[in-house]
Amino acid sequence: MTADPCDHDSAALARFELFLLAAVATVLITRAYLAATGYPQIGGGALHVAHVLWGGLLMAVALVAVEIAYGTRVRMLSALAGGIGFGLFVDEIGKFVTADVDYFFQPAIAMIYVVFVLFYLVAREAVTRAGLPDRRRLAIGAGAVTDLAFGRLDDVRRRAVLAVLDGVGDPGLHPTAASLRDALLTQSVPPRDLGSRVTRVRGSVARRADAVLGHRVMRRIVLTLFVVQALLTIAAVVTALVSDNDSAVDDLSDTLVQVSSTVSGALAVLGVWFLWRGPYRRALRLLRASIVVDLLVTQVFLFAQEQWDALAGFVVSLLMLGCLRLAIRAEEGDAPAVEVAPPDALERH
Repeated sequence: MTADPCDHDSAALARFELFLLAAVATVLITRAYLAATGYPQIGGGALHVAHVLWGGLLMAVALVAVEIAYGTRVRMLSALAGGIGFGLFVDEIGKFVTADVDYFFQPAIAMIYVVFVLFYLVAREAVTRAGLPDRRRLAIGAGAVTDLAFGRLDDVRRRAVLAVLDGVGDPGLHPTAASLRDALLTQSVPPRDLGSRVTRVRGSVARRADAVLGHRVMRRIVLTLFVVQALLTIAAVVTALVSDNDSAVDDLSDTLVQVSSTVSGALAVLGVWFLWRGPYRRALRLLRASIVVDLLVTQVFLFAQEQWDALAGFVVSLLMLGCLRLAIRAEEGDAPAVEVAPPDALERH
């Protein structure tokens, strides 16, 4: 789950994850608060100040702050404020897609889910694929010098930026990198600030998650769940073949859930087959594909049908995906030093 922080802009990734976490938490807290308090309204009579307005205000504050202020601390605080604002905004998506302005529009939760998933996939892919070319490394160094000028660069962040500058490979840019290094080392800095705290917490959580998900016991649990899913899929297919009853579906959503569940189950069956027959890496990739189909298709429609009751299944699928990603990286020789060997009972490669 983690990667070398000098291979991509870890500070940018930390800001994005703070934004997304704040948005998700805001949606959950807002819906829980409104349900607990009977959905109160600010205003009276014909006046209703919807919380989407507060969300828009917070997003505007975040945008203006980034435009007129300098430094990574402002960007971190803007990510937090923007995430809260975006959460308040997207929470009312049901009102904007229905003719009767229905906050309780059932598919709204699925729409929110899709927005968050796409945000995560696109932004993380953009940050990690962009990597850190030499000029971007210099830009990060220059930003750190700006923080130093405002007294907002801590020692943790300075060491990280110095490591980034050490990766500049173009000889023609070495003098600029050396100048930035000298500027960063000219004065003492405070021990840590908000940005480094968020980055350190993110790194600590990621390392702990890697350790848990990479443990042999967790691997056995995840692979056992896939075996159960494969058996249930086979049983469902056999039952459908021998049964004379036509199972009707209520709507298109039910049909899509059945189709995507069948595809996910078929991939799980193939993955379990290769667990026994090998190669092991192919098995892991098929199982990962099964989970991706579940997260990107099945869960969308389950959220539309069951609302927050589908949250538990989503969390389980997310943990399983994390475990499989770590196992695949271990097979490719790019995993941290945690216990990631395949279970003895399933080792066939």
